[in-house]
Amino acid sequence: MLGDYIPASPPAYSAFYSNSFEGQGHHGGSAILVRRDIPCTGLELDTPLQAVAVKVFMDRPYTVCSLYLPPSVTVERGDLNHLVRDLPSPFILLGDFNGRHPLWGDSSVNPRGVLFASFIEDEGLGVLNTGDVTHFNSPTGTFTAIDISLCSPSALLDFTWRVLPDLYGSDHFPILLEGNRYEPQSRLPRWKFEKADWQFFGELTSSVSSVADFCSSDEAVTYFTDMLHSAALNSIPRTSGYFPKRPVPWWSPVCTTAVAIVGTQLF
Repeated sequence: MLGDYIPASPPAYSAFYSNSFEGQGHHGGSAILVRRDIPCTGLELDTPLQAVAVKVFMDRPYTVCSLYLPPSVTVERGDLNHLVRDLPSPFILLGDFNGRHPLWGDSSVNPRGVLFASFIEDEGLGVLNTGDVTHFNSPTGTFTAIDISLCSPSALLDFTWRVLPDLYGSDHFPILLEGNRYEPQSRLPRWKFEKADWQFFGELTSSVSSVADFCSSDEAVTYFTDMLHSAALNSIPRTSGYFPKRPVPWWSPVCTTAVAIVGTQLF
């Protein structure tokens, strides 16, 4: 990280560091610490940027990339494009970018902020920032938002982003990303009639009582309904009632209608 010096990782954490390149204005570099009870693996990045990436395995695998862009270094747009396209999805790209733009909550704009706003739009990335400031400049007493948290579109709803209120001796506020627990969306189970055991269904419904055996028509209807339902449960499989995949964040009823319209046009 600091030249050829690699600090020891804290106890109970695995440490991953960015590569250092001589003569390219590299400062402290980037690092990622992962608690040892969380399965993870480091990823090789082909980039001149001060970036490091790790794949962590939680409820699903995520690529986490830490990036530091010093204000004195010229950032090439091509290097940013290559870095993002080198990250397996879903990914989170976090770091001190030293870019200012209202897109992630800053009150001002600088050239690097314009570059990143265009980069985010062209790559279709999600911005996790909520608009809070992330940095305090003690000489001027001003606050800025130069720390950006980006992600691939499929991860946009997976995390809640917030800034902690204490600087803890730094000039950057700690940023906390909390995973949103995914609750599978349910729907009514569907009967799989194509896989039904109709012979068994017939056996279960072959012995029925006469209507005359019941005191009222309501009692007879209840009996026949329960009998048919019980026979179906024992002879016709059903779907689970849950969506097989996590819904994508951009899907809406308008998309469902559009797909249905396209389907009717194909015939």
